[in-house]
Amino acid sequence: MNKSIKNKVFIAVAVLVLAALAMYLYNEFLAPEGVAGTKSVSIEILINEKNIAETFNYKTEHEFLYELMKENEEELGASFREYDFGVMLVGLMDYMADESRNEFFHISINGEDAMEGLQQIVINDGDRYTFELKKW
Repeated sequence: MNKSIKNKVFIAVAVLVLAALAMYLYNEFLAPEGVAGTKSVSIEILINEKNIAETFNYKTEHEFLYELMKENEEELGASFREYDFGVMLVGLMDYMADESRNEFFHISINGEDAMEGLQQIVINDGDRYTFELKKW
């Protein structure tokens, strides 16, 4: 093998090792950790245009909100769309947010705006998750 090919192979292997290390460090130190055990939570859905104001109460062992919503997808009338960056909620109560009208489902936790997406929101006992159809 000539020197140029050896350098390219070395660089490729080094990039793979660094990527694996970065993934490990993220999962070990930065990724949100779920809370084990049974938790009681509520999910409130507000779609003013359709006069929908529903509250669902759940007892769950799930650690992340997406898992709970996926399990109750039919009852919530939930629809999800997968992207490279994760899963996005696009429908609730069988109402699909209309992208052409700049609609989206805003998420708040105990009255505070959520700072993560569904897959990263940790379920804590007593939390109230509100999904309100809004426009941006």
